[in-house]
Amino acid sequence: MSTLFSFDPAEYAARYAAQGWVHIRGGLSPDFLAQVAAQVQNHLDAHRLKDWAIGDKQQGLFEFPAGTDYYEQFLAGVGGVTGLDPKRLALSERHIKAYEANADPRPQPHKDRYASQVSVGFSVTVPPGSQLVLYPLDDVWVNPYNTAARLRASLGEEPSERVRSATRVVIEDEPGDVMIFKGNAIWHLRENAANTTNIYLKLNDFNCDPLGEDLHSEAVRSRSVELLGGPDAALGDFVPLLGRRVDYFNRQVSRDGQEAGEVVLWGGETVRVSLAELETLRGLNWDGTVDGMVRRLNGGEASIGFAAVRRMVSAGAVDLFAAV
Repeated sequence: MSTLFSFDPAEYAARYAAQGWVHIRGGLSPDFLAQVAAQVQNHLDAHRLKDWAIGDKQQGLFEFPAGTDYYEQFLAGVGGVTGLDPKRLALSERHIKAYEANADPRPQPHKDRYASQVSVGFSVTVPPGSQLVLYPLDDVWVNPYNTAARLRASLGEEPSERVRSATRVVIEDEPGDVMIFKGNAIWHLRENAANTTNIYLKLNDFNCDPLGEDLHSEAVRSRSVELLGGPDAALGDFVPLLGRRVDYFNRQVSRDGQEAGEVVLWGGETVRVSLAELETLRGLNWDGTVDGMVRRLNGGEASIGFAAVRRMVSAGAVDLFAAV
């Protein structure tokens, strides 16, 4: 089986830990790059995401070549560079990005959506002058939103003003290069992007896939619901995490002081939860268990806690995993 990457991830781990980004020259193996370059145009035409076209940039859904273990190699490589456990990584985005000939040469900088804890770029077609610009030293904080519009609306000023005096890191990438950076925290943009084609794959280790683009998300949801068919005792050792489609929480206070909580899934669907359930959901992580969640919810009666867990799993607010 051919390899996806042509580098040793361990050689870049310290650099990524220190600066939050790495640029790996020729990081894609020649064989993988050839496969990607051959499929990009046809794939873009067949899978164009009309709802995700952004101005002068068209986006298509990237597919890992069938009959390969490239996806597993990708997770292992990114985990090796970033220090994240490959078994816990969720792929939140996998897009081909093709810039039109009239692309704005100086676009506004942006941060990737909250689910993009790590953004990985594969350079496919890079005309002279096209370059990725990062601002990794200034105004570095995690974007709490999963859409660019909500982030822009929250700022009160243009993103360019945020980075006007910030330190620029210019990456003059070439076909076959790999860029890995903290996409939801670092402002970035592509200058002179006309006719550039990249593949961007974005990941996190907190089970967030709002767009449903991870290859395993359907199986994760099906397995979680399937587990509800067993007795309460059989659920106790599983790890509960926020469901992959969870976007954000709402905690509402009415005019007369009544409080209510809800979990908002990607697309706007809501799941009503009590305030105690809301606080418990906010604390879920890979170190917890369903038994621990039940103890925080049960109000002195285990059946109440298990019933709440079952309701939230069924509604998509919680996914269940075997301990890793």
